Amino acid sequence: MTSGNTIFWTIFSGVIVFVVGQIFLKVFLEPVQALNKTIGDISHSLIHYANFIGNPGVPERDEIDKASLHLRSLSAEIQSHLYLVPLYPFTALLFRLPPRSKILDASTALMGLSNSLHRATERVHKQNARRVEKICDSLCIFLPESDRWPDD
Repeated sequence: MTSGNTIFWTIFSGVIVFVVGQIFLKVFLEPVQALNKTIGDISHSLIHYANFIGNPGVPERDEIDKASLHLRSLSAEIQSHLYLVPLYPFTALLFRLPPRSKILDASTALMGLSNSLHRATERVHKQNARRVEKICDSLCIFLPESDRWPDD
C-alpha cells in the first residue's frame, strides 16, 4: 500500500466514523434526551403546581387556566417525544426509559389533571392525588410515601 493510499483510507474511515456518530447522535441520543428532559419538566411542574393540583378551584381563574394549559402541553409533549425515539422497545432497554405503555398512562393522567383543576370536590382531590401517583410511578419520579393518598 502506498503512502497516498494509506492517507486516503485514514481520512475516509475518519469521515465514516464521524458520519455514523452524527447519525447515532441525531437519531437516538437527541430524542432520548428530549424525552428525559420532558420527564424532568413534568417532575418540576408537579411540584410547581402542587398547590393547584391539591386545591383545585381555589386559586385565581387565570392562574388555574395557565397551569391547566401547561399540564396539557406536557401531556402532548411527552407523547410527541415518545414517538420520536426510534425502535422504542430496544432503545428503552438501552437507555433505561419507561415502557411505552407507562408513558402513555402518564400522558393520560396529566391530561386528567389538566381537566380537573377547575373543580373543587373531595372526589376530584382524591383523583388528582391518584393521578400524581400514577404519573410519578409511570415515569420513575420519586414520590415519598408521605405524599401518597392513603389506601382505603
